Amino acid sequence: MERFTSFDFGLSGLTALFHEDWIHVGGVEEVVYSYLSVGEASVADEAQLKAAAGLERDVAELAASSLSDGAIEMLFSMATSWNFRFQGDVAGRVLLGLIGGACRRWQATYGRVSAEADAAWSSRGVVDVVCDVIAETPLQLSEEFRRYFGSEVSEMRDALEACARSASADLAFRILLRIHVANFIPVDRSAWVRYVEIADRLELGEDLMSSLEFLSPDTDFKLGHARSQLEGER
Repeated sequence: MERFTSFDFGLSGLTALFHEDWIHVGGVEEVVYSYLSVGEASVADEAQLKAAAGLERDVAELAASSLSDGAIEMLFSMATSWNFRFQGDVAGRVLLGLIGGACRRWQATYGRVSAEADAAWSSRGVVDVVCDVIAETPLQLSEEFRRYFGSEVSEMRDALEACARSASADLAFRILLRIHVANFIPVDRSAWVRYVEIADRLELGEDLMSSLEFLSPDTDFKLGHARSQLEGER
């Protein structure tokens, strides 16, 4: 099935709104309302309803996962390029609760639809291939990551793998891509080809994948080239 958008969405899409000036929007709830905004319209269209449903599902699956609050905080901080800092009583699942609550209040006003679903997106094969790419993709993390978390890249990989296995492989993969974009982490050719393969299996849009192209040193190796190589290997 075709996704409702060719761009990023759900929790990984929301993290892009936590830019360096996000605090001027208001609190976490106001960022969610901005993300789901219908503008001057009095009703939400189908894409907006599906965006809310996708966000609510991501939050619920991550909150129910095996990840510790600290691991959730690590992934969210990396996905927002450190623009969101966990302070005071706002731990990982507290933040998810704020996001989920705002999402449900928006749905109470504009309506609710079921989140997009396909059994293939959560199949054992997809989970395994996402976990493999998480384990093997080169990730050059900044010194700030180590200072803030006292962690090595292996701990972030562990958090992403736990997300893939106990929450959603779809979400884990989208967060991985978002971490690349937010932190300008390069994507080498072999990783790019595997990312394109996984995106195709998850039926993610080309605009989402195209957002990573500037991170590849092989600037002439676009989506079409990667898909041609994959077809040749099959």
